[in-house]
Amino acid sequence: MKEVSPLEIYNEYHDDVQAIFRSRLLTQVMIALGSGSKPLSTLRDITGSSSQALIPKIRQLEGLHYVESVKGDYALTPMGRIVEPGIERLVMVMGVLQRHRDFWVEHDIEGIPPEFLRGIQHLYNSKVVKDVEENIFVVYAAFLTILKEASWIHGVSSIMSQVLANAIKEAVQDGRPVELIVSQKLAQTLTTGPYDTMLGSLKGHENFKVYVSTSPIRLGMTVTDRYLSLGLYRHDAGTYDAATDLISTDVAAISWGERLFQHYRADARPLELP
Repeated sequence: MKEVSPLEIYNEYHDDVQAIFRSRLLTQVMIALGSGSKPLSTLRDITGSSSQALIPKIRQLEGLHYVESVKGDYALTPMGRIVEPGIERLVMVMGVLQRHRDFWVEHDIEGIPPEFLRGIQHLYNSKVVKDVEENIFVVYAAFLTILKEASWIHGVSSIMSQVLANAIKEAVQDGRPVELIVSQKLAQTLTTGPYDTMLGSLKGHENFKVYVSTSPIRLGMTVTDRYLSLGLYRHDAGTYDAATDLISTDVAAISWGERLFQHYRADARPLELP
């Protein structure tokens, strides 16, 4: 049987696909009911609309078999529960792309593995931290705060500096568990001066582990029990942008970052400390 492309499916069913997104109220009602059934009064509060405006839209959703009346409230049907998560995800993806538009436009977002790009909506509750002419240490100060407040530290990176290395060294000596996954190129750098001396001083610390990724790394990420910090390469120059980070304290973002860390950790090998 010939495989049917999404474009062919859209051409055949575009009226049904567009039915939800052509109306603000249709979209709002679907998303609102995604968290459970609700009475008309609650839907009025959520959408800021009158009953006269809402009821025809609800009837339209009922006609599509996405919404039904249950004991006086409105709820998603089984079909609606299939459709709604896709609507919600698209809204969240568009939200995170627009909220941090300059960050995504200016950086090589394909440095993030594809399966994690598909979960980029989890980074919505983040903020962009940038160095400015008046203060060229904004990102570094934020990084120090992240390390200072961390109970544990997981990092993935293809870049290093002596300043960052010293901050990590202090965290290890303070007793916090630290695990780093580095690119193969960075691993070679770490075994030469001045980093070899720093690594050598941490040899024997059970709370410090360094791994070498067998996959390419085109980002810098630190995830802790309280923070996610993500840095990327600039799209125009192809160099790592140490002056800009995306930082979040949101549980969903931290969980996303930890899954990304484990993704690289799965096939990494230990780096022998000098």
